[in-house]
Amino acid sequence: MAKSIVTVILVVLCLTATIFAWTSNTEQIFNDYGYSTETLLSGKFYVLITSIFLHSNLDHLLSNILVLLIFGLALEEEIGKKRFLILFIAGAFLGDLLSSFIYSSTQISVGASAGIFSIIAAAILIKPIKMEVFVPIPLGIIGIGYLVYAIIGLIANYPPNVAHIAHIGGAFVGLFYGFRVKGSRSSLRILIALFILFLFVPFIWNFWVLISNSILGVFS
Repeated sequence: MAKSIVTVILVVLCLTATIFAWTSNTEQIFNDYGYSTETLLSGKFYVLITSIFLHSNLDHLLSNILVLLIFGLALEEEIGKKRFLILFIAGAFLGDLLSSFIYSSTQISVGASAGIFSIIAAAILIKPIKMEVFVPIPLGIIGIGYLVYAIIGLIANYPPNVAHIAHIGGAFVGLFYGFRVKGSRSSLRILIALFILFLFVPFIWNFWVLISNSILGVFS
């Protein structure tokens, strides 16, 4: 855990900032510290940072924290604290800036998702077969699932009120870093292999469910 202290600090900041906002004047805090093009152009450049740690609801907060822990603990240990933090912040920044080209200038955006997608995309290429104890599936396959979700979400705009383009921006930063570390050919092979495996996950899952039910049926 000590090798992944930045991940832990980011989680604590998300928890602290969000809970403070929820127990205070939430709307005012989101207006003042959430990201929007209008706010940024008014000179409040700090919203590029403060917006990262604010979250709109409990599902938003818990899902981001869980994914950040799963991918962050693995990746930070591999690439180091400094690179990890730069990767996270760069993904968050690009995600916000891309949002300015798509959404209304007054649209407020909050959350660490873009930075997290940067971490996910980098981990796909750098730690594709890493498995955490509480998630017995290779990170690469889970990560591909998130990238597919981001692409479909952007195309279908579902779920609504989600800055899907920010997720894509964050993922682009992570993939760019991963390609530089692993090389273009190796990275493409990894992505193709993981995508093929991802397509077979439902069949593999159904197979194991069938086997498990058969075994339990024998002993019942």
